Amino acid sequence: MNAPKHKLREAIDLLYSRGCASSGAYTPLVLECVRYNNTEQAKRLQSHMDLHFYQPTNTFLHNRLLHLYAKSGFLSDAQNLFEKMPQRDVFSYNAMLSVYSKLGLVEDLWALFSRMPRCDSVSYNTMIAGLAASGCSGKALEVLIRMQKEGFEPTEYTHVSALNACSRTFDLRHGKQIHGRIVGSNFEGNAYIWNALSDMYAKCGEIHQARWLFDRMVEKNVVSWNSMISGYLKNGQPEKSIGLFHEMQVLGLKPDEFTVSNVLGAFFQSGYVNEAQKIFIELKEKDKICWTTMIVGYAQSGREEDALMLFGHMLLENVKPDSFTISSVVSSCARLSSLYYGQVIHGKAAHMGVESDLLVSSALVDMYSKCGETKDAWVVFSMMPLRNFVSWNSIIVGYAQNGKDLDALALFEKMKQENVKPDSVTFVGVLSSCVHAGLVERGQQYFNSIRDLHGMTPTLDHYACMINLFGRLGQMDKAIDLIKCMAHEPNSLIWSTLLSVCALKGDIGHGEMAARKLFELDPHNAGPYITLSNMYAACGRWKDMASIRSLMKSNKRELSDWKINLRGRNTTTGKLQ
Repeated sequence: MNAPKHKLREAIDLLYSRGCASSGAYTPLVLECVRYNNTEQAKRLQSHMDLHFYQPTNTFLHNRLLHLYAKSGFLSDAQNLFEKMPQRDVFSYNAMLSVYSKLGLVEDLWALFSRMPRCDSVSYNTMIAGLAASGCSGKALEVLIRMQKEGFEPTEYTHVSALNACSRTFDLRHGKQIHGRIVGSNFEGNAYIWNALSDMYAKCGEIHQARWLFDRMVEKNVVSWNSMISGYLKNGQPEKSIGLFHEMQVLGLKPDEFTVSNVLGAFFQSGYVNEAQKIFIELKEKDKICWTTMIVGYAQSGREEDALMLFGHMLLENVKPDSFTISSVVSSCARLSSLYYGQVIHGKAAHMGVESDLLVSSALVDMYSKCGETKDAWVVFSMMPLRNFVSWNSIIVGYAQNGKDLDALALFEKMKQENVKPDSVTFVGVLSSCVHAGLVERGQQYFNSIRDLHGMTPTLDHYACMINLFGRLGQMDKAIDLIKCMAHEPNSLIWSTLLSVCALKGDIGHGEMAARKLFELDPHNAGPYITLSNMYAACGRWKDMASIRSLMKSNKRELSDWKINLRGRNTTTGKLQ
């Protein structure tokens, strides 16, 4: 390959030495540049044409150069040549549409398409593919309709591109409209299109419609099976994914790496960790996707040590992890509070060049925070080129967990200044900081802003923080009033939070009420019995303490008897009425 390129360069050198040239000299050289995809020599040829004011009599030579630049992604060279061309035809415009589509420049793509004097089927297909790849499903459908009105027949590739756009943006409405245009066409039984339709319905949550299409496919291929297995998994039906996989095996179809990855995910989602492990071990060829699925599955199933060990084996097998794998392993280190291994993986991420990846850096901030290394967490956070709400949550919650409450609140204010929208996790960190710092008024303001400024409904975690804040500062009536006007039904988190602050403040009356609610929700949980028993002991009510301890040990007495006893007691003095 080097010899032809060398000869091409020498031929163009000779052209420069001779001065002016004709179309007969330029044409074979341009075609050789296109043949060998040699943009460097193509640009030299174009410069020679410009230098000697050569104007071709038709668009052939310029179009070939333009197509080469577009195919190679050389946007500025393509634009410069296009603007200089004395004549342009549909091929010229299509070449520019191609480069805009490839680079995802939707505005430029649409602007050029809008001023085209004439379009052909290539123009329309390029537009639909480009818009679809950029997630503009509505515009892709608009072009598809216009294409058919102009009398051009969409190809199977056109329909699939438009359907894929709907899948990526979960645009069921436009997806159904495209389905309607396919019905009755020559493509109705096309497996390629039916796979795309089934995939679109599955990703948009219409799993029953996806299965209806799947069952009526005349010729199912591995892609068809993968689409349904993945669809069931993403719609929270992993058992059906596993069932389809077994059915696929019975039919003698060989699964590919995507099938295996989805099935491994289905086993983990169903809690069948050992079955996933067995399938993984039996795989003769394991690709990066399967390794990553196993590592993530272990991490999400609470088997962080297994995730770390498998990551080590992955490296020994010379399988290169991606940023998603690295972030999952770092998260495992965070849950284990394993600073040593977290630092080792941080070094690996730096070596691979993914340290600044948004997923990886956010996980590193979380890991260092959970290991108590807030300085290292801040270093990683401050060096991030981009930050999203997950990154901000990691540093804010990390500071809150490590007692840097005022710093956490200052970061929250900075987050708002940078127009990053907080979520429910952000406010858990913010309200926790207010609890630790005893900032009741500020905490109340932040709590009210969840609904009033940010349009969210406070979660049970937010209510628990406020109950803790009010209770710690002796404002128990406010805590009780908050529970009464909650948008949610109070659960064990709310009542255990109230019981804890009652124990801290020695509030027997409200403590008994909270304990009674906890006994009703989970009579076998020993925690409330022990807390209430200790509260009785602290104020010298030994008989009540012994009664509670006896109830906890035997666990045979009727809960109703205990509730009757509590109702017959004065909740202020603790004495029998």
